[in-house]
Amino acid sequence: MTMLSSEAQIRYIVQWFQEWSEFQRSDFLPIMAENYANKAYVNGIINSISNVDCRDKPMSLFECRVKLFKEWFLQWTTEQKESFFNQISEIDSEFGEKLNAEIHNGLSNNLNHEVNGEEILED
Repeated sequence: MTMLSSEAQIRYIVQWFQEWSEFQRSDFLPIMAENYANKAYVNGIINSISNVDCRDKPMSLFECRVKLFKEWFLQWTTEQKESFFNQISEIDSEFGEKLNAEIHNGLSNNLNHEVNGEEILED
């Protein structure tokens, strides 16, 4: 079995992202943010343990793809990570904006409120 190049890995994930529903993309957002914010090193062990559960059903296709993303992302160069981020943002600009906000504002900073459909950010 040959290893996929990083470029091929990125092409696969971009293609999968295009196929995902809004719900799946919203599930993927915190996973991507965690990896880009380098929180994976702190939470990696806990997250790995939380992903190991004793369930009877096999992982969904989406879960398998997320697992591959997490494994592959660790091997990518900074340039490849930036390229992936830009490609995803081009496909879904709203996702890119939300992801950027998650990365820069911190994953635990969920103090956003909406008033009459307008999002108000609190510091």
